[in-house]
Amino acid sequence: MEYRVNVCESTPQTMLRLSWELRPDQLGADIAAGMRELTATKDRIGLTACGAPTITYREDPDSDGSIEVAFGVPVDLGTSLGPWSPAEVVAEPGTLVARTCHRGGYDRLDTAYRVLDEWIRECGYRPAGPPTEVYLIGPEETNDPRRLVTEIRIPVTRSPVIAIHMDRPFDEAVEFTRQALARLGFEVVAETDLQALLRSRLGKHIEDHLVVHACHPPLTARVLGTDPEAAWLSSVLVVVRADGVRTLVEARDPTALPAAFTGTALAEIARELHDLLADALGTLRLSGTVR
Repeated sequence: MEYRVNVCESTPQTMLRLSWELRPDQLGADIAAGMRELTATKDRIGLTACGAPTITYREDPDSDGSIEVAFGVPVDLGTSLGPWSPAEVVAEPGTLVARTCHRGGYDRLDTAYRVLDEWIRECGYRPAGPPTEVYLIGPEETNDPRRLVTEIRIPVTRSPVIAIHMDRPFDEAVEFTRQALARLGFEVVAETDLQALLRSRLGKHIEDHLVVHACHPPLTARVLGTDPEAAWLSSVLVVVRADGVRTLVEARDPTALPAAFTGTALAEIARELHDLLADALGTLRLSGTVR
């Protein structure tokens, strides 16, 4: 099936949460039991559900394969839980999430997760929390797996870097990077070989790792003309490093500015720097990349 992914701000809500454990060989039975207990707890304390039930995966699987999760359901405020209850009522603030919908049986959910993970990486985001599955149409509503609808949400944050992988050796990737920057008006003012630095100072070995310091003279002049104290925005950092059999090129995103600069002239210049760096890395993409 085709998956559509988007990013949105989730709605703040009050959630009834119930910790649970899923066994790898009893997933279906454990999910059904958790949902029944969640519903029973909600009814027992007089809460009213106002949304679809969810499962949030709290941790990676234990050594025995069991998975710690939290069943949840949005509720209207009501009676507080007593100390006897394994559940809790928590207020969840809105957060930025990447989401997609899976239609069909749960045996193909891994495909939806894979598409969502790839989209997050390619669109300049990073996961910022555990995934949550929202059962828009769950097994309690239909016996036909084809009618099941599950929304997968992963909290995300903007990545502080723009990155691509290149299918080229490290030295070639470095030279391509220098050329791509020069074509767009950047001047390389310094380079730091982190591999050599750490080896000579600490005796520590890392893979090939070069930090390129570059500036864009026209934009640098505009930055300093706008704010003499903003020299920190006058240069950009581009990192070229070995990453297994490929080479990773990362540029620090100039738009990752403190909130105080939002809507200012500096933010506009930062956006122009971002677009130039994105164009430079786009050139590298055409020179041989994986993503």
